Amino acid sequence: MTISELGSLGGLIGAEATVATLIYLALQIRANTRATKGQSLNDIIDRVIRWEARLVSTPELMHSWTEGTKSYHDLNLDAKLRFSFLTTEIFAACEITLEAAKSGGVKPESVVAVRGIIHQLLRNRGVQECWAVNASKTMADDFVEEVNAILESSKSADPQVPGPLPFHMPALEL
Repeated sequence: MTISELGSLGGLIGAEATVATLIYLALQIRANTRATKGQSLNDIIDRVIRWEARLVSTPELMHSWTEGTKSYHDLNLDAKLRFSFLTTEIFAACEITLEAAKSGGVKPESVVAVRGIIHQLLRNRGVQECWAVNASKTMADDFVEEVNAILESSKSADPQVPGPLPFHMPALEL
């Protein structure tokens, strides 16, 4: 075999190695993307679970939440602050999720679920009031537009129809 033939054989082997490397990298990127989506979903679920756990384990927060969902404006200053922090926190978790979805970092089903949470939150008069006063001024413009669109659809929902607690707190008749 001549040097020229050996050079051609080396070029062929190098080309095959390059193709094999590119295939391997593509598979690794795909696996990493799946793992990242899974981690993003876990992070979102973890945020919501921690928010709910803190809410139910702290009587002052729970009282502020249950009263605030009825009317934000009727709360005293301390309760307004607690309610504002709670609503801002849950809306921020939703915003992070919808932002991650723009780059494909969250499954479409998760986006639907988050929009459902926003819808249920906005069925509460107090959350609507708090959104108008506080949260809508602290979030990104595109998120505010999306929430405002969901707000319009939530206004037509019957407030007495149950939703997942604590996102929708129907007024109880005594």
